[in-house]
Amino acid sequence: SQDPDLFHQIQKNFHSGTGTHQKATVFRLRFNKAGLEWESWGRTTHHKIGAWALKSIIETTGWITRQVEFKKKAKKTTRMVFSNDFLGLRDSIMARAMELAYCLWPMLCPPNDWGNDQRGGYLTEEIRGNSPMVRKAGFDPACKQGNAPIQFLNRLQRQEYRLNTAVLDVAEWCYKNRRSVGKFRISDPLPRMEPFNGDTEAEPDRFKAWKREQRKIDDFNAQLFQYNYRATETMFVARMYRDEPRFWIPWSFDYRGRVYPINSSLNPQGTDFDKSILYFVDEGPVNEYWLAWHCCTTYGNDKVSHDDRVAWTQDNRALITAVATDPIGNLSLWKNVGEPWCFLAAAIEFYNCVINPTKGTSGLQCGCDATCSGLQHLASLTRDLTAAREVNCVKGKEDRPSDGYLTVAKQALTHLEDMPEVHPFMNRRVTKRTVMTVPYGVSRDKAREYVRDELREAKFDLSIPGRLGKIVDAIYRKAVPEVFEGPVKVMNWLQKLSRELLTDRDTIEWTTPSGFRVVQDIRKSKTKRVETMLMGSVMRCTVGDGWAGPDYDGHKGAIAPNLTHSLDASLLHLMFLEWDKPFTVIHDCILGRSCDMDEMMAGIRLHHAEIYKGKPLEDWARQQGLTEADICDEDGVPLIKDTFDLDDVLTSPYFFC
Repeated sequence: SQDPDLFHQIQKNFHSGTGTHQKATVFRLRFNKAGLEWESWGRTTHHKIGAWALKSIIETTGWITRQVEFKKKAKKTTRMVFSNDFLGLRDSIMARAMELAYCLWPMLCPPNDWGNDQRGGYLTEEIRGNSPMVRKAGFDPACKQGNAPIQFLNRLQRQEYRLNTAVLDVAEWCYKNRRSVGKFRISDPLPRMEPFNGDTEAEPDRFKAWKREQRKIDDFNAQLFQYNYRATETMFVARMYRDEPRFWIPWSFDYRGRVYPINSSLNPQGTDFDKSILYFVDEGPVNEYWLAWHCCTTYGNDKVSHDDRVAWTQDNRALITAVATDPIGNLSLWKNVGEPWCFLAAAIEFYNCVINPTKGTSGLQCGCDATCSGLQHLASLTRDLTAAREVNCVKGKEDRPSDGYLTVAKQALTHLEDMPEVHPFMNRRVTKRTVMTVPYGVSRDKAREYVRDELREAKFDLSIPGRLGKIVDAIYRKAVPEVFEGPVKVMNWLQKLSRELLTDRDTIEWTTPSGFRVVQDIRKSKTKRVETMLMGSVMRCTVGDGWAGPDYDGHKGAIAPNLTHSLDASLLHLMFLEWDKPFTVIHDCILGRSCDMDEMMAGIRLHHAEIYKGKPLEDWARQQGLTEADICDEDGVPLIKDTFDLDDVLTSPYFFC
């Protein structure tokens, strides 16, 4: 209406296949360039239109029904569920939708390289613009990154994969026969119960119990599609790529520098099953030691020494042979182990390469994990020897991985001497989740939930008032700060500092040792109350509509984990910057061929030591306008303990294990 000639001129240049979103983008840019403001819809408008669209679909098709669920304390919630009419047509509808869908699958050609001024990943990214190099880049999507992270990202994208068809064949049998194994979940609907046999008024309690059980069955069947979805999706995509000699995976960063696959299926950061069917195209010589190590580790024996893992595999050749030669007939031997599908892949590889050698090369992905990487980084930041020893930054007295979770459990018992009844229950499982989440700002309430769940599973009596609170305080408030003093103090310092840093700015920014620029931009959302009609009722809800100032609590909770994640991302950037062999990563886990594991393990230790010799905490403080004198606790005691020689990382055999 403001400039019809301009509108029609733009419209004439559209290709017949140009999408609606792309048209809107071009219209907006061209109108803005001509000085005519093309206003975007606010969140409120989006919400109202979405509600109208849903209402229209419901009234037109009858495929969706409303279900009201009552929660505790008289609260209720409304859920929209698919009707039986739709479920009967779903497969044919989805088949048609698949022909038109934009699916995030692996690529059959190398992804485009990323650059600060160049879109990478999928070839269509230059047109679609859906996946930026840095996800959730806050309010500065044009944030420039250093050369090293981008070079690492492009090197990661060039890795070539194929499918492990031996494992995929077993999965096909499990899928066909509805056998769930680990995270590969596939089930048939449960049969409905027989009609109630009795007088509902004379036996109200039995009738209620019957209805309750029938409701559980109906709920399970209603959610069966979602329950089976992950396995169904992965198998659907895997079948298409089964015979492909090679494919590639596009990746991108999050705003801390961590990398994530852009494709949603067949990627290394999926489930145990997803990982098991990925195989490096570029195979290398077989290293029997590391193949044996990987077999034992995936079986679940990851807390013993390296040599003991290899010995376990040699002692269990009969088990491995049985699993490798008849995995379906011997399903009971491997379906309940630590990582069942990865163990199956390892057993088949070890059998084919070592026990009955029919091949001399291997492309199996062998993985090694950091020991509680968040605490490793915080211990190294503060150079705290006591904490570093508990997370394997330093070689321990015994030839096996240190267990900080067990150490915290034992330390907690010193504060529970008047509660001997809890001593048999205090083990690493009770403290594990609390200790793991310390670098990420776990609250006491969350720690209480973790401890309660484990004690309850162990059948410990929690009915006595005050008992649980005392146990939680012994772990959370006493044992953890005593064992991990440096990490806990620096985390508290960061949280306190976050509000002070926001007095004259809206964001907290820093550049990591690898040159990745992190922008922590957390703002409060402006909200509006929206009322819409849905199925004859007024629906009231609150939606975000624009942004206000910084969210101080959000920054406080995010500062420690974001700094930690940015440092573990830097470690991977630098580790694989010049690496010219097959590899892939899962945050704090690195994966490579058996023949490369010795070099990979040495390289990750070396780069960690070199990063922290550069004193990244002092560097971070300088970037915030602070001095080294500011890095101290409330009593003025320096946070950096300097009791840890970083060269000791080089000789720590279980730094990654």
